[in-house]
Amino acid sequence: MKRLIVYYSLSGNTEEAAKKIAKELGADLLKLETVKAMPKSFAAQIMVGGGQVAFNHIPKLKPFGVDPDSYDEIILGSPIWNSKGVPAVNAFLKDGKAAAKVTSLFFLSGGGEVQKGLTAITKLLPNLKNTVSLLDKKHEDSRDNDAKLAEFVRSIG
Repeated sequence: MKRLIVYYSLSGNTEEAAKKIAKELGADLLKLETVKAMPKSFAAQIMVGGGQVAFNHIPKLKPFGVDPDSYDEIILGSPIWNSKGVPAVNAFLKDGKAAAKVTSLFFLSGGGEVQKGLTAITKLLPNLKNTVSLLDKKHEDSRDNDAKLAEFVRSIG
């Protein structure tokens, strides 16, 4: 089975998880990048990202280095912003064919409300079978992330 891990990462947490999963499963990686980059300062990222989420902004994505249509399965990774999925991931999921290939989802949170974000994104994923919720590495309970990731990878097979 040919697998692709598609993810968005601003702070590096989701990217770190994506690389671990890819290594374990022998999957390829596709990092989603928006045409208009996020600001560098954390405070500005909060303002811009929060605003994008609040107003359901769908940004333009940079061209992909791989063709998601050529994969059998997609594993999707996303942070949770403002209790929702990020705009770049929503832009990717606008392609219904890609969304239909997503069978597994990993998402990261700084400790906020993840259920609302999970509920919103899973509505877009008709073939979702596996999910795992991870915490930002700054969070005290993030020490459980490696065990959660290992179980997630096992569940994917």
